[in-house]
Amino acid sequence: MQGGRLFSVAVCAVVVAAGAMAAGCSDIGIDEGTGPAASGLSGGGTTAATVPATTLPLTQTPEYVASNTPCPAGLPELGAIELREALPEHAVGLAPYIDLPEATVMVFDGAVGDAPDASVGEPGVGGSGGGFVGDRRGRIWRFEPNLAGHVGRGVGAVTSSEPIADFSSNTAAEHDQGLVGMTLGPNGRLWINRTDRHGSSMLTVLTPTADRMALQGSYADVLEVPQTNAQHNGGDLLFDADGLLYVSFGDGGGLGDPRHHGQNLATPLGAVLRFSVDTGDSSDPDDWRLVPAPGNPDLGPGSDPHIWAYGARNPYRMSLDEPTGTLWVSDVGQQCMEEVTALGLDEGGANLGWNSYEGSRRFVGDELADHRAPDFEYRHGRGLCAVIGGHVYRGSQLDWLTGRYVFADLCGGDIYAVSVQPGAQPDEVWSLGISTPRPVGFAEDRHGELYVIDIETGVWRLTG
Repeated sequence: MQGGRLFSVAVCAVVVAAGAMAAGCSDIGIDEGTGPAASGLSGGGTTAATVPATTLPLTQTPEYVASNTPCPAGLPELGAIELREALPEHAVGLAPYIDLPEATVMVFDGAVGDAPDASVGEPGVGGSGGGFVGDRRGRIWRFEPNLAGHVGRGVGAVTSSEPIADFSSNTAAEHDQGLVGMTLGPNGRLWINRTDRHGSSMLTVLTPTADRMALQGSYADVLEVPQTNAQHNGGDLLFDADGLLYVSFGDGGGLGDPRHHGQNLATPLGAVLRFSVDTGDSSDPDDWRLVPAPGNPDLGPGSDPHIWAYGARNPYRMSLDEPTGTLWVSDVGQQCMEEVTALGLDEGGANLGWNSYEGSRRFVGDELADHRAPDFEYRHGRGLCAVIGGHVYRGSQLDWLTGRYVFADLCGGDIYAVSVQPGAQPDEVWSLGISTPRPVGFAEDRHGELYVIDIETGVWRLTG
């Protein structure tokens, strides 16, 4: 497997004091590391602004102090009630779907093995179609519904005997690194976001064969974003109905965002980017470029024109709810709060607030006149530490969940559902009575049914 020509963004260096782990700090990865002290960004001909070096001793910086200060009283609790109490006539189960430890990403394409007239009510029955599943180390398998009851890896689906793509020799997998994002793009191509062995985030395009069981030719790296260290490298990527590509990146790590990437409009870190894919009328991804999407906000001189929204700490997961035209961003918090924001696709330029705010709570620095507060948030504690989004349910097997956002928390492993209307307080949160050991993401099949991806055990299907 050979890589194509890389379209990269320019980078400037920023030197800062190294970070250290603090009690109570939440992350998708195992812990907070120190990592190299460099990063920044420019794109589309702009030049990155540098952030002044930290001169205070680490333990005296506002970010370090705020990251080690006990959470104040009165912060919103998750306050979930058991589903059996809210709706005693309904229940949710989990059916094993793919046995794949280290699984991190999954996408359905419905191109092969789909049985649109078959029942999707039971695991192992057709209707959800095939797709691709990947693990943290950068290996990707094809899977198909287990219509014939085959044994082997998977119960509801069967994977290819060998990976159809293997980036493990060029993928770092420490802390928040690894294969962290996957989506299908125009013409059925597979797009992935991974961290290469040098610690840079790479967007890569792969072309499956007509039968979707292998790759055709080489792959193409189309974007590189250098990272400051191994934390907050997330993460997700997806296409909207107009073919525009959304990609999220965390702030690059360090306690409390010591490099101030969240509010630095010259770096892709701590932001959601939106691209248009310039193919130049070529079918070869080697010839493609990612350019700022039409309608991206003008955020001022020196700002990166790819930025669509900013002020994020670790927006590890995103999803698009097409019926309402909202982009759901789940942002993992630092010291006290987890947050979910449902952004209308007309909200380009939204400032999610980090690191001036953690959720709706003030963190460090100046107040912001343009802070876009989260639509849903909850505090840490009681087994809660890192929000894992999440899709708005649009399936039929659990139709009483329709319109509710289904999500999980990494630490407790429990799966929840909440009704969120942008600009209004959410109603009660339901604990669905199901959990996995370490959930890291969700997937949605073409019928709107949901699957939870667990890095310890593999993929599970939500059932009625």
